[in-house]
Amino acid sequence: MRSLTDMISESFIWSVGITRPGKGQERRAAWYISATLAIILLSIVAIFLFVLSRF
Repeated sequence: MRSLTDMISESFIWSVGITRPGKGQERRAAWYISATLAIILLSIVAIFLFVLSRF
């Protein structure tokens, strides 16, 4: 059975369409994926708070 991090990484690779990281680049790819997801989530929260403050 695969680990949760492997499944998240695999689903991100398939959904975004990026290529698999090369040998030795897995950690860099994990940081990239984590940063991308964090930026997306923070953007969604910021937009939600902006809309909430307007109404």
